[in-house]
Amino acid sequence: MSPKHILLIVIVLAIGYAAYDSAFIVDERERVVVVELGEIIGQDYDPGLHFKIPFIQKVRSFDRRVMTFTEEIQRVLTSENKNLAVDFYVKWRIRDTVDYYLSTQGDEQRTRSLLTEIVENDLLAEFSKRTIRQAVGDERNEIVAAVQVQANQDAKELGVEITDVRIMRLDLPEEVSESVYERMRSERQEVIRTLRAQGDAAAQEIRADAERERTIIRATAYSQAQTIRGQGDARAAEIYAQAYQQNPTFYSFYRSLELYRNSLGSDDLLLLRPQGKLFRYFNPQASDSAPQP
Repeated sequence: MSPKHILLIVIVLAIGYAAYDSAFIVDERERVVVVELGEIIGQDYDPGLHFKIPFIQKVRSFDRRVMTFTEEIQRVLTSENKNLAVDFYVKWRIRDTVDYYLSTQGDEQRTRSLLTEIVENDLLAEFSKRTIRQAVGDERNEIVAAVQVQANQDAKELGVEITDVRIMRLDLPEEVSESVYERMRSERQEVIRTLRAQGDAAAQEIRADAERERTIIRATAYSQAQTIRGQGDARAAEIYAQAYQQNPTFYSFYRSLELYRNSLGSDDLLLLRPQGKLFRYFNPQASDSAPQP
């Protein structure tokens, strides 16, 4: 290949590269600035094909969508000098492309670091005005609203807009949480012991009342039983007396039969002399067997 051919190829390649470098495409999700020798000469191009001076002018593109990052603050001091750990997230987007480029050189990581510092400082300031109860209660929304307003004021210099700030979690630091949980467990155990003691005392009182009531009921029942038994015995004696008066001989005979029935069983064996009043109906010839009037 001759030198002329080589020179021609180089010229064609240079022209092709220059043509390629002179055009750029802007996506609808991007913000673009054109920089010439460190100076911005063009910004916020519409989506589509655009041209620039090759080799001299450079195109810098940035994401124009809303971006999100999360961070954690290990210690936030409240107005009562209590520490909290705070997790939060921030949503942001580019507001002014030129300011954004000049303040951060378009470095998203640097932007995130600067926004984190701004939001953390504002959160620390807002929490220092409130107690823990207020921070985790109704004033939580007030905190994030105030932080978003203040952070937006500070972020204007960066050319960005903070669209949302939210607290995801509020908690005590780990070493403090353990001591708090231990104290809560001790308090719960003390409450349990107190309730058990009260329950035992109430149970003892209930058992004592029940025992006393049982004793009274049994004593009352025994008294009533004795009264009824006495009345029954008196009535039985009255009936016996009336029966005896009507027919003494038959009554004596009937009472003897009852005595035999109750005293002598089928397997009983008695060795007794046949004389006596007990056997007078078995031995009517005995001198003492005659019934007494």
